[in-house]
Amino acid sequence: MLVNSFLLSLNAIASIFLMMGVGYGAKRLLGLEKEHVRHFNALVFHTLLPLMLFYNIYSSDVKTGVSLRCLGLALPVLLVLFLLTWVFVKRIEPANDQRGVMIQASFRSNFLLLGLPLIRELCPGADLATVSVMLAVVVPCYNVLAVVTLETFRRKQLDLRKILLGIAKNPLILASAAGIVLNLSGLRLPQFVSSPISQLGSAASPVALLLLGAEFEFRDVGLHRRNLAVCTALRLLVYPGAALSLAALYGLRGPEFAALISMFATPAAVSSFSMAAQMGGNAELAASAVTVTTLLSAGTMFFWIFLFKSLGMF
Repeated sequence: MLVNSFLLSLNAIASIFLMMGVGYGAKRLLGLEKEHVRHFNALVFHTLLPLMLFYNIYSSDVKTGVSLRCLGLALPVLLVLFLLTWVFVKRIEPANDQRGVMIQASFRSNFLLLGLPLIRELCPGADLATVSVMLAVVVPCYNVLAVVTLETFRRKQLDLRKILLGIAKNPLILASAAGIVLNLSGLRLPQFVSSPISQLGSAASPVALLLLGAEFEFRDVGLHRRNLAVCTALRLLVYPGAALSLAALYGLRGPEFAALISMFATPAAVSSFSMAAQMGGNAELAASAVTVTTLLSAGTMFFWIFLFKSLGMF
């Protein structure tokens, strides 16, 4: 089981790096400029990512799969970690374009891409409804908090009206809201509409990874090494340790506990790069944060899985 779990994490991470490598090579072979990458990023941010979020929420079985006990722990812990990160990063980093990126990279995990595959391996044959509903609830929360963060720090002066307007107009927020409304209303889209939405949405992650690789520069890791060290420690060590320890004390076990591993112990979200690049964040730092946390998570995820499996949590 543990070997299989490690191989699953390693395979998922290896596939991510392979797609990033294709993007990195394509940029150099085709002579793409950063401006070209940013234009493609706009397509992902305004079209593909919203469609992916909408379809994931729209197609989840929210009514029967909800675990109030699991969500009752996950959401408050997520909010507390977000607020602590905000306070801490504001104290150590003076540049606003890096503050928002650091906060997002620290609290926002790759739950969307790795959640379901990881729990399938950790709890074979388990009902995946809990994780599907958590994805439908947690991912919009991630997006709201990320938009609030990036929108706040890209303003030279704090203007609450403009910040709220920016949040309300954000395509990821609008897509999540539309998915929730349709899901709860019971209305079903005709297949000729839902099918292209699903197909376009499924392209969001691969295209985002290609662009992430095209944006990445090895020198950026050295330039941002202090901030990357902070993000990586918080994302992969401090926050998983705190959240999963609380879950164990709270009495969560089985698939519910495994769902929290996939939520709190996975690396920084791939989509955080596209969001940061489009909302005034430091794109180089965002790309490096996703790359470094993804690389190191092969070891840290195995550690958390091994530890809590040994303790009988799942």
